[in-house]
Amino acid sequence: MADADESRCQALVAVLGAEPDLEVTTPAATLVEVASTPATDVVVLLGGLDVGQGPLDVLRHPRRRADVAWIVLMHDVGAADELLGSGAHGCVADSSTPLQIGAAIRAAARGEVAETDQPVTGPLVQRVRREVPPLTDREVEVLRLVAAGLGNQEIAEHLYLSLSAVKSHLSHTYGRLGVRHRDAAAAEARRQGLI
Repeated sequence: MADADESRCQALVAVLGAEPDLEVTTPAATLVEVASTPATDVVVLLGGLDVGQGPLDVLRHPRRRADVAWIVLMHDVGAADELLGSGAHGCVADSSTPLQIGAAIRAAARGEVAETDQPVTGPLVQRVRREVPPLTDREVEVLRLVAAGLGNQEIAEHLYLSLSAVKSHLSHTYGRLGVRHRDAAAAEARRQGLI
């Protein structure tokens, strides 16, 4: 959890910390604290951090950790498009219940786009997903082999590609499918009927 308003952040940490499958860490108040917190899977931005660091500033900052999913609790749902386009893995209305916020955190940790059933953010996430270019035939081939349980080296040998080409194809599929790892990419491709 990250927010300059420590009391609000502590309250949400206390509620979500009671969930048996969520380990909520001490809130961070600065981007440096967020960047230096080890073993973090998801960062929830409840608002701004340091002075002049709103969620967009944090998402666009060069020291932003790329290895974690970022969820933004937002008051102004009109900013969802820009937040998602700037790297947020989910935008959740700050009026969401702790149950909904917990569900969004779990989805982001699985590499999925985090959203709640709030009437505004769901359609925005779907629109952003549709704007992503479709997978190439080669990317679909690579995903089929991932789904079949092959490792990157085996895929490279099977398709007569370099290992770096396989990794590049997988990286592109993650972004296009809105996921963070190979198993989630294969699952999402199956869900969409691509493989």
